[in-house]
Amino acid sequence: MKNRRNKLQLHSLILALGAAALVASAEPVSGVVESPDGRVGDDYVPAMLSNGRLCVFCDYTLSVPREEPRYEKKKLRPGIWWEGRRYGDNSCKVSRFGYQLFPQGRLATRLVVDGAVQTAPASWRQRLDVRTATTAVSATYGGGVRLDGEMFVPRARNLIAVRQTVTAADAPREVEIGVSYVSPRAERLVGAWTTDAASATWKMTAYARFVTHETIAVRTADGSPCDVKLVDGNAELTRKVRLAPGESKTFAWYVAYADDLSASLPSVTPVPEEKGPVPDYAALRAAHVADWAAYFAESEIDVPDARIKAMSDMARYHLRCNATEWSIPVGVIQSHWQGRIFAFDEMYGVQGLLSAGHFSTAKVAADFRSATLRDACVRNNKNAKNPFYSHGARWVWEAAEGNEVESCPIGYWQDHVFHSAAVAQTVWTYYRYTGDLGYLKEKGYDVLRECALFFRRLCVQDMPDGTSFVTKCTDLERMGPGRDHAFMTTCGVIATLRAAAQAAGLVGKDADLAADFRACAERLVASLPVKDGRYVPYPGCAEESMGALSGLYPFQVFGRDSAEQVAAARHFLANGEAFGNMYATGKRICPWYAATMSIASLRAGDAEHPPVRWLQEAFRSAGCWGEYWEINEPKVSEFRPWFMTAAGNCLYAINQLFVTERDGALHLASGVPSDWKDYSFRLPAPGGFTVEMKVAGGKLAYLRVTPRDPSAPKPRVVLPEGLE
Repeated sequence: MKNRRNKLQLHSLILALGAAALVASAEPVSGVVESPDGRVGDDYVPAMLSNGRLCVFCDYTLSVPREEPRYEKKKLRPGIWWEGRRYGDNSCKVSRFGYQLFPQGRLATRLVVDGAVQTAPASWRQRLDVRTATTAVSATYGGGVRLDGEMFVPRARNLIAVRQTVTAADAPREVEIGVSYVSPRAERLVGAWTTDAASATWKMTAYARFVTHETIAVRTADGSPCDVKLVDGNAELTRKVRLAPGESKTFAWYVAYADDLSASLPSVTPVPEEKGPVPDYAALRAAHVADWAAYFAESEIDVPDARIKAMSDMARYHLRCNATEWSIPVGVIQSHWQGRIFAFDEMYGVQGLLSAGHFSTAKVAADFRSATLRDACVRNNKNAKNPFYSHGARWVWEAAEGNEVESCPIGYWQDHVFHSAAVAQTVWTYYRYTGDLGYLKEKGYDVLRECALFFRRLCVQDMPDGTSFVTKCTDLERMGPGRDHAFMTTCGVIATLRAAAQAAGLVGKDADLAADFRACAERLVASLPVKDGRYVPYPGCAEESMGALSGLYPFQVFGRDSAEQVAAARHFLANGEAFGNMYATGKRICPWYAATMSIASLRAGDAEHPPVRWLQEAFRSAGCWGEYWEINEPKVSEFRPWFMTAAGNCLYAINQLFVTERDGALHLASGVPSDWKDYSFRLPAPGGFTVEMKVAGGKLAYLRVTPRDPSAPKPRVVLPEGLE
């Protein structure tokens, strides 16, 4: 720990302390970054805090940082963003991107020591504790004053809470401590400040996608008076104290957000919001910590590889931060496709959450697709008043907080169709994990049926010779537009048709449709492109693609009895490091791809390239907090930290090590390495079960499989050899 800059990252923390020490401890795995000389490493990004609506980035100065070149090159626009608060067009800018989030201003800690404004600490340490969803800072400034503080965003309130403690070192100091708030500034935002003895309130009208009225209230947490002033259009709230040597003083601040957007855009799955006065800081923090503890208590794993544990904790934190009132966007961040919602990425987030038992969090995506089903059907049907049972649902590629208009820029990606398969996968996976037949009858089946009808009537070509195939579409983007028999898309269609047919039987509807769906699915299996005894991305394809894994994951069309699919998986697993990034850049495998390869390895039974290997590869791309990136290959490709899709995919891959469904049975610990002699987990299983299992000294110590519905049939359980 004596590097020149002494910068400590999550993965170096794990390697330094050792896996065994971390697993033995009850303490959560948290990210820590520090700098004794005050400099900021190239790999530093601010910590993300979010309640699923309000997304805030906090840096080592206990502030929301400006947009700086070092963040811009990583495709990150830190700030304060509020889901749903967006323009409807490109807001008078020359840009291909409409539906951008509009800014919510910027919060900063203000520290003045003996009349000198402190802007950069001489040394600092920042921690992100994902299990309490707080970030803490300890920094030493010129003038011999230490600032210790923390920030969090409570789940049930649209509010930022900040606590600051200032301590004089070895001499008396005159200290001014507090917060400043830079008001939101954009062409279509019109507002002004009002002040009183303990607060400053920004009141504005946003002429955006909707005309809304918003307030941002900055105040002391206890309501006591402070120094309030407006400087260059910004609000400053501070306290002045004289500190004796060694003396400390603590102050707390709230920033609360409110508007009337719900009158124009109602929530699909509202998060329970507490009404009435905000409690004092200690009570608010205690409720916040308890809320996150309850979330993490929904499942647990304990393993002898600290990397896996760290990835799981971070993914669970990251996914809850992104679960909004309108599904799960890639990020509630302007730089992440303006916070829009992709059905494909949403699917990965949902599968990760469900596999970890976070059913209520995952439900936001399933509910979003049900709530927007009519719009998706109107897109395809001549009779808008009766759009069902005709040409199915075609979902937009990029959705804002609805499905009524395509929000993406023009491009060949608009010729994707597999995102309707992702919608079906989201809904079907939700049912499979929860076993909630009532949900399937009331909401889920309608979505599955319309997704299947879209494929059946608009995408599948039936030939006179009795064969069928999926017509030209964009498959994975890196392979370009216009592919017939596209392997990944066809696997998605097969999975959707099968799920819709099975669901029809469960709800007792549409037997004729179900029979047609099943027959079509089998014809499509026969249409899949094969070369050299293995499936390939499309006929005549000369390049390699992760899409060739798609019959194993993300669409579980095949088992180990498919020689062509197993051969395709083993080929890619053996060669994937040469072409395994999302884009044609870099030499590593990005976390999203690595997790897919882990699941494919597990399902194909490829012992030469075991699942954990790929998860460890994904860990190599962890950021300074252990956060997930789209691609993180320093000095080569650094794209989008805090990338939800990778978090969802990695979490699902981790949980598949312990509980996976294959060939009509629950396979437990089938992906666990043979050298793990002590581990335990409590996770849900498809079919509506909870599995609790403990292995000690390489022996099975405890196993319990509990149905959520006591009348459910018992599952067939398969254990690894030696644990039966």
